[in-house]
Amino acid sequence: MTMRILLIDDQPENVETLYNELTTELACDCKIIGFAEAKTTILDYNPHIVVLDVMEGSGAEAETTGFLTSKFIWEEKFCPLVFYTAAADQVGEEYHKNHPFICIISKGDKSEQQVLARIKDFAPQISELEKVSQEIRWTMNGALRAIAPGLFNSIDATKRQDLLVRSARRRVAAMMDDSISTGNPDLMPWELYLCPPVVDHCLTGDIIRKRNGQKDDPESYAIILTPSCDLAETATRSAKVDQVLVSRCFGPERLREELNLAGVKKWGDKHTEKILSVLRQGYSQSCLPLAELPGEFPPLVADFRELLLIELDDIGQAHEDYYRVASVDNPLRELVAWAYMSSAARVALPDRDFDGWAKEIIPPASA
Repeated sequence: MTMRILLIDDQPENVETLYNELTTELACDCKIIGFAEAKTTILDYNPHIVVLDVMEGSGAEAETTGFLTSKFIWEEKFCPLVFYTAAADQVGEEYHKNHPFICIISKGDKSEQQVLARIKDFAPQISELEKVSQEIRWTMNGALRAIAPGLFNSIDATKRQDLLVRSARRRVAAMMDDSISTGNPDLMPWELYLCPPVVDHCLTGDIIRKRNGQKDDPESYAIILTPSCDLAETATRSAKVDQVLVSRCFGPERLREELNLAGVKKWGDKHTEKILSVLRQGYSQSCLPLAELPGEFPPLVADFRELLLIELDDIGQAHEDYYRVASVDNPLRELVAWAYMSSAARVALPDRDFDGWAKEIIPPASA
């Protein structure tokens, strides 16, 4: 794959050396443009990486036009961004300088090699992201092929356009989800978390943390059990509940206690198999293990015997008492609902004459 790299600088001669090294050493497809053409070129050229100056002009009349361009890249065409500028000290937190796909390099003697090194670091991710883009396009093509005949044969032309878009989106999402979630032994447990959450309202399976709780303390967390249909909020409807049912979370020791493994001094294969058995099933009698999400929360165990009601208005992303850390994707969301139902909503089983009943089922010759 040939990387497309866009160099944006109001003085093209300042990046000619970099341009030459990129095209010769990395065999990249490069363009040099000024700030005026930035927006249209970014959309038309679709660069894999943008190398961006900050200052336009010089002296007292210089302006930080590059920051406006970086905002456009962040919001409209996200891709790795290298701030390559003599004003590196002006790139602050508001320009996402700590994001892994953004770096800052000061112009200076042999600084071109620093840019090349950083682009080499980006290259593996660029290649994989290009594959994802191709997969999305191919999936969209397949979705349109599949749904168009039915829509054009049975739907009124005035409604066809909106239905086509909605149906295509839904089918693409389902096809993409199925392609990565069915029978993939390499799927990491935390890949089923959606962090940050995708939608603004709470959902079943959302993992929340006390605003004043410690990030590494499992007991700062809880998992939402209220059905998503009662929590959904849109422009035309409000949530159907004022309070949310949650299960408190604890550390892995809670699962070991439930499996009578808390006092084990010498861990053996039979003990490991007990843990694996729960993980394969997804839950135990009253506990749901949740894998660690690196950098966000530690390994958790939701205990369905430890339930709380929390005001819905106390959960949010701003200054509420509880912070929504992550949502969960299916089938993990289905597992959360099923595990809680299995634990808390078992059907009653009255005492009966099972011996006599069994004789009705066992063949006479075998009785």
